[in-house]
Amino acid sequence: MMRDLATLQMSNLARLSRKPIEELQAEANAEVRAFQTGNDGFPMLFLEVLRVAEQSSNRFVEYSPVSRLARLARSIYRDGPPANTASQEEKLRRVVSAKTLNEMKHMGLYEDLYGVEPVWPHAGMLILNPYLGCNFGCVYCFRSPEQASSTEWFLKGAPIKVTSEEEIVDTLVDHPLFFAHTTQLSTHTATTDPFLPQVKESTFRLLALLEQRRLTNDVMIITKYYLTREDIERLETFRNSNILLLLTFNSNPAEIEPTGASRAFVQKRWDTLELLNEHAQHTLWGHYYRPIARGWNDSEEQITQALLYGEATGVSVLGGLKYIDGLDKYLEARDAPRPVGEYSTDTKTLDPQVLDRILRIHEKLGLSSILVGDQSCGLTVLLSRRKLTPNVEALKMYDAAFPGRPAKCMGRCPQAQLEICARPPAPTRQDVRDALDKIGLEGVGFRVDERGLLLDTDPAHLTTSRQEALASRFRYAVFATGNNR
Repeated sequence: MMRDLATLQMSNLARLSRKPIEELQAEANAEVRAFQTGNDGFPMLFLEVLRVAEQSSNRFVEYSPVSRLARLARSIYRDGPPANTASQEEKLRRVVSAKTLNEMKHMGLYEDLYGVEPVWPHAGMLILNPYLGCNFGCVYCFRSPEQASSTEWFLKGAPIKVTSEEEIVDTLVDHPLFFAHTTQLSTHTATTDPFLPQVKESTFRLLALLEQRRLTNDVMIITKYYLTREDIERLETFRNSNILLLLTFNSNPAEIEPTGASRAFVQKRWDTLELLNEHAQHTLWGHYYRPIARGWNDSEEQITQALLYGEATGVSVLGGLKYIDGLDKYLEARDAPRPVGEYSTDTKTLDPQVLDRILRIHEKLGLSSILVGDQSCGLTVLLSRRKLTPNVEALKMYDAAFPGRPAKCMGRCPQAQLEICARPPAPTRQDVRDALDKIGLEGVGFRVDERGLLLDTDPAHLTTSRQEALASRFRYAVFATGNNR
């Protein structure tokens, strides 16, 4: 066993920590000797932690990572029994992969390809991610190419908790981009599905912790799963926050979404609509119609089913496909068709021909649901069921600022909604000053006019996360003017 540790290739860890390989190997062997367990399980587990770290590390650090990785291995070893069967061994391998990646983020040794963190700023939201891993198996999942070694466990294994919900909420309230009662939150959106059987207790725990702190921030929940009556009744108990539930239904076939395409599962999704109609009074809910791709789910029958599902919710958020790295390989392995048309690896693309077909079928069926082309628009429509609300990301103001690019607003909302999105209430100077100071832009000059909040700073200083956080805070467009005063 000690020979295994000694012969482990640690060249990447050595390079990134600027330590000799021999020094890291010696330190690893010393850690094993110091942890006397009377059983061979720990050295093998520690070896697996080191292997994941060696393959996944991509950031320089100024110290040897071995001791912290050993501490993680000891924690995993104490938390679970030794792996005596093939299924136990596979589960342990997934636990090691997930927890090692999470620990390496805290160490500064690893950066997620998409920048995903346990509390992740994205599109003006803060997304809460205690879990890593999903067994839906969607071929297009943006998480799947994260690690060459972790693709299989991510898509096929049970989700793994990597951080407690209490730690997540503590991190949230101290986050520089968090504004109590205004920053929109989301649960498990970037790393798993919030209503998977293994995950939904975590979803409810996060909601309970937010409720205990009397936070009234909106909480978005996007799920491909179905909800039971008990799930809905539990959601109804959380009254401080607006629960914004988006139910995914996109008519994709089994080779694209293995779990969600079965007849029984689809029926449970339809049953969820009936249960929400009967039991949801506080929870706001809509339809998430993504991803839509030509050659996958663009037949008239598929579009009709998806639109009828959306009709029952009153609003459908349409969205295309983001072409992840490695998708061709994943499709070939499943003998699944490549989507027709041109797609981007940077943004979701909805084929114009498919969008036109959707609009024509929607009209042909005589449906009244609102069709929107951006997640922010869907959330805004839901919130406006209670009180007329401008777009939560100031989307229509940005459309006006960049007339040369395709507008994100589809213009299909009621007139009052379109008007408040185009001309939202301007923030007060004191609120802006307080917000700038909070996010690290102390002393930056600004002015507010009908175009937006104009900051007298270099665009490089106004990071995307800061810009999105401010736009979400005020529901007002934010720009850097390039004037440093």
